[in-house]
Amino acid sequence: MRYEKSGLCQLGWLSCVGCCGHHFKDKLSVAKGIEKNTLEMHSYLKHGRSVKEWMNRSKDRRDCGVCHNIVYDAKKDMLYCPCHPEVNQGVDLRIDHHYCDILHVCKAAFFFGLWDDARKAEFISFLKKKKKAGRLDWYSYSMGMADDSLLAEFEGLKWD
Repeated sequence: MRYEKSGLCQLGWLSCVGCCGHHFKDKLSVAKGIEKNTLEMHSYLKHGRSVKEWMNRSKDRRDCGVCHNIVYDAKKDMLYCPCHPEVNQGVDLRIDHHYCDILHVCKAAFFFGLWDDARKAEFISFLKKKKKAGRLDWYSYSMGMADDSLLAEFEGLKWD
């Protein structure tokens, strides 16, 4: 098996980090954890240390539940993992990394990959409407993808 890209992780206007940790506490503590990660990464790079060295600085998740490798790019207004193949010319630095399940695909991403273009466009439109209404940000998107509630809402189903 290998990593399969999902069009839902980075939409350009919304980032999902739902599978980049476990047992997230709350939005504020996760945001603070990501801020710490970002500052640590900039410090490592500023001092000539490699991304790989930075990524291996911890074997645990932060207390808030997020991976130590999720950072924020202020210029692009997005969350991402610097170890991800999409930002490393196809090289996946996450392989064999602690707590990183590179083969994980949430239920919404799985079905999204199977849908035709019209159905995909409907789902993206659904997400954009929620964001425009102020009911979707990086945290609610990430949690809604991780717990399948966004897919259930889109499909009009109740998952028990």
